Amino acid sequence: MAMFAFGLQNIIAQDGIKIVTGHPDFKLKVTRCAASGKTVVLDMIVTNLGDSDIERFKVHGSSYATKVYDDQGNIYEEDINVKIANKQYTTEAYEIKLVAGVPTKYSLMIANVSPQAETLVLVEPDIWVPAWKIDLNTVKIRNIPITRD
Repeated sequence: MAMFAFGLQNIIAQDGIKIVTGHPDFKLKVTRCAASGKTVVLDMIVTNLGDSDIERFKVHGSSYATKVYDDQGNIYEEDINVKIANKQYTTEAYEIKLVAGVPTKYSLMIANVSPQAETLVLVEPDIWVPAWKIDLNTVKIRNIPITRD
């Protein structure tokens, strides 16, 4: 995995996937993107690489501004559930403390995805981390292949 510093952003290349986190201490890794019927689950791991805990790490579902775009030209803005750690899926939000050095599960479940979609070309998760000046326009994940049964 290659990591490049680019201004205030942190760009990570992972198997053709491009991830912009917005802060060098914020690592995001895609672990799985799998479809079952019209539902796609995107599993990730987020890690605070800094020396201090981040007291306010907030992730939002489609009740806020999370958006997903596929390679068929579709935009998904509704029915996107989010989950952090071992919580339940919700379209609302979760706020946790992101402990330094501790990997934390993060997942999106997108409903009604086109069965022809092979790639999530852009995922714009609404993540809010005031200590890192990350807001709904910061984190971008591109070119995530979808695995189908």
